[in-house]
Amino acid sequence: MLCLAPCLIAVLLPSPAAESALAQSSLVYALHKPRGVLSAVGESRARTLTDLMVGAGVVPLAGHAGRLDKETSGLMLITNHSTLLRAVIGQAPVLAEFGGSPVPKRYTLLLAGAHAPERLASLSEPIEITRGGLKPCDGATVLTATAFRDERLATEFHLLGRDDTRRVEAERAALRERRAACRSRASGEPIAAFVPEGGWLTRVELEISQGRHHQIRRLCRRAGLKLRHLERTRIGPIELGDLPPGRVRPLDREERRALYSHCLPRVSALISRGSELRVSL
Repeated sequence: MLCLAPCLIAVLLPSPAAESALAQSSLVYALHKPRGVLSAVGESRARTLTDLMVGAGVVPLAGHAGRLDKETSGLMLITNHSTLLRAVIGQAPVLAEFGGSPVPKRYTLLLAGAHAPERLASLSEPIEITRGGLKPCDGATVLTATAFRDERLATEFHLLGRDDTRRVEAERAALRERRAACRSRASGEPIAAFVPEGGWLTRVELEISQGRHHQIRRLCRRAGLKLRHLERTRIGPIELGDLPPGRVRPLDREERRALYSHCLPRVSALISRGSELRVSL
């Protein structure tokens, strides 16, 4: 029964011709999820994607690809085209039916301390995710790693990726005031405030193709690395760019064409022979 399930799913999928019609009328948005917002829709005590869409004047959609945990910021795709959604999250039957490829996701990590490339090597090794049963998972591909010293950022990393600007500025001012007020109890002389890892940080850019539950955080934990901030910057051909946290924008014509060409090539081919993709406004 289990071995027949993928075949059954594939048979039930709409034809490329039907999907091309859906694609041309679909809505696809890029959303910059801030730190502290849930990757969920509907009502909740915490802020959700629905709140962000309503705030941006966009009709809330339930379909979102590339779920991020609450403390991770970055790019998410919002769409009402269910087949595109399933392709972006990597459902094998959908990719096989429409000739698509797994969609890589790119992230920027901020790690505490200065780390040489060999210290990051284990991030590329496979890991087993035990949630929902034991699942083998590929490691990440490390693209770049740069160590640098920034005492301010080393103590204010928790303010990154947030969109509550006023509160962030208030917290930043309070932190700087506390650092400036550090004095010796014995002599009353100013003393240097404690800065984790001497202010050293390592910025890492990496890419994954599977996106399992807390995959990157688990890889860092296994390697003994302290992850200060995690942000997704790209999903397939779609880049986060300079979209501010909490903002939403429609994909333009070229972005939509690139996304469909990667995820659903057979649908994209039919669209290119017919009318142009409709740009969601």
